[in-house]
Amino acid sequence: MSQPDASEDMRNYYDRVMDGWLPRQEQAHPYAENASWQRNYAALKEWVATNKLQGGRVLEVGCGTGLLQDLVANYVGVDLAASSAAFMRKPFGVCSATALPFPDSSFDGAFSVWVLEHIERPEAMLAELRRVIRPGGSLFLVAAYAVAPWVAQGLHLRPSHELNLRQRLIKRTIPLRASTPYKIVTTLARRSAYLLGALGGRPTRLHYGRLTPNFATYWDYDADACVSLDAYSVALYFLSRGDKPLYPTGLLRGMLLRSRPQIYQITQ
Repeated sequence: MSQPDASEDMRNYYDRVMDGWLPRQEQAHPYAENASWQRNYAALKEWVATNKLQGGRVLEVGCGTGLLQDLVANYVGVDLAASSAAFMRKPFGVCSATALPFPDSSFDGAFSVWVLEHIERPEAMLAELRRVIRPGGSLFLVAAYAVAPWVAQGLHLRPSHELNLRQRLIKRTIPLRASTPYKIVTTLARRSAYLLGALGGRPTRLHYGRLTPNFATYWDYDADACVSLDAYSVALYFLSRGDKPLYPTGLLRGMLLRSRPQIYQITQ
């Protein structure tokens, strides 16, 4: 089992987020109108059906307000925020995603949606997920990829007169760095390097950029993210360890991966 790495600031932040939801439990969750969430939820249900997990023991890492606790009967949820317990009807535990309090091979399946980018050591989370899933079990993983470093401070939204000199200079580069041609060129160059590293036949390490999360002001989606991930590097992490992809990918095909669920049969 890995050691937990969540800071006290992070724990307090997510406790505040969950506490803020308590008075609004009867209201429609904002994800109800989120098209990406709806696609992921449909894919989750298909994953459960295809892998015959309705009768299995399934773990959710980062369960938040418990929106998905009824996905299967034998569900277990964990979250960093102790205040998530107020939303849960199923078994629930408080822990870091990098130190899951379960023996090896405890679950038939596990899933996590939009959590990995909020983990300071995401590779440790992936290792823990692989550890607690039994050989032949499956993993469903969704993350927010390529979170821009300017999001945490809202530089793309705030007027220049509110920014210091360094922030203004960064703001001037955003139109270029956020443009489709720039992202295509830099992504393919980065992924080509990842591919070369994977050709040696040994398990690859997870590549990511560190971010400074903003736990004070939520300027935009993922202002509280800790890392900027690449979907291809995540795929290589599993492929290089012999896990079987249950979605269309591979060393070359994966070069074109975007923000879609990654599903694997864990071989251990």
